[in-house]
Amino acid sequence: MTLIDPKRPVAILGKIHPFFGVGIPLAVAAVVVLVGCKQSQSPAVIKIAAVGDTNGYSIFEDGIRDDPLKEVHSVLNAQDVFIENFEGVILSLPPLPETCPKQARQSAFYSPPHIADFLHPARYAVATLANNHILDCGIWGIRETVAQLGRRGILAVGAGENSKQACEPLRIEVNGVRLAILAYLAIDGETLRAGSDGAGAASWTRCGGNAQIAELAASGSVVLVALHLHQGPGWTEQPFPPDLDLVRRALQAGADLVIAHGPHVPQGILESNGGVALLSLGDFLMRPDYEVPEKAKRSMIAEVVISKKTIEVRIVPIRLDHWGHPIVPMPWDASWILSEVAELSEHLGTKVTVGDGIGRVTVQRRH
Repeated sequence: MTLIDPKRPVAILGKIHPFFGVGIPLAVAAVVVLVGCKQSQSPAVIKIAAVGDTNGYSIFEDGIRDDPLKEVHSVLNAQDVFIENFEGVILSLPPLPETCPKQARQSAFYSPPHIADFLHPARYAVATLANNHILDCGIWGIRETVAQLGRRGILAVGAGENSKQACEPLRIEVNGVRLAILAYLAIDGETLRAGSDGAGAASWTRCGGNAQIAELAASGSVVLVALHLHQGPGWTEQPFPPDLDLVRRALQAGADLVIAHGPHVPQGILESNGGVALLSLGDFLMRPDYEVPEKAKRSMIAEVVISKKTIEVRIVPIRLDHWGHPIVPMPWDASWILSEVAELSEHLGTKVTVGDGIGRVTVQRRH
């Protein structure tokens, strides 16, 4: 039986666009089934490293080519799947101002291609694109981003040239377990949402989030849902009520793991309906074009082990340095991050056990 190398770039049919001079994919959300020979000793578990908002915006300016994740590789390399929310787009060349105009009250984030060279630290790498920066450079930005990720074997989900592409789930098989990944943007207004003939992010309402999750869960897949939540204020540790309601709906529909983004600071963990929601992991690789509050420099990596009976979450605290790169925090800083997450989670009815510099949550899965 032929084995598919998870780090081998996914071939995507396309055409050449004269501005970028690169292959342009016809389909944005990949549907991939990775099949391997069964091994009697392979555990029926999936180990996932989930991180927060990621981009390489500042690298165009700074020309940095060192590995920005070098301090956290010991955590990431031990996992089966690495999943991050890539905010913005990846471009071959710095764009002209008219190519990537800034939206009202929002920066335009674009990263050089070599940032993607560092975003495949585990066997499988997934970038969720359903966020408020996916149209920073229009439809060409979406095409370029998926092409550059795909050339490095990184799978993308949550955006497309139309709603059909954007809503398509990503399916992979890991250790004999079927994993289905969905990504949605929750934001006021219609501008950023993909439509029947318009590019953009996957929308919960347009994609039919409840039905999609329920169908995938009924098929026996482990269901992971990424939610980019921009309905309320940012830079806050408290979840916005409509955002929290959407997270609960995803869990009730059958999601095993919900990874939410948007506030740019850590929030709590919610246990509900046999699933787990990480309400915000904060930023992971991020240095925008404005000054961020101190609390946005504190963050975390979630190590999630999903087995047939349980979901185990380990919270590893990290900090962003001057360049916006994740680093190991000082002990006192790590302790502060964990105690804050534990307190925020307790208000949501979830017990986080803290010890040995790690936060832990174990949930019994629904049967």
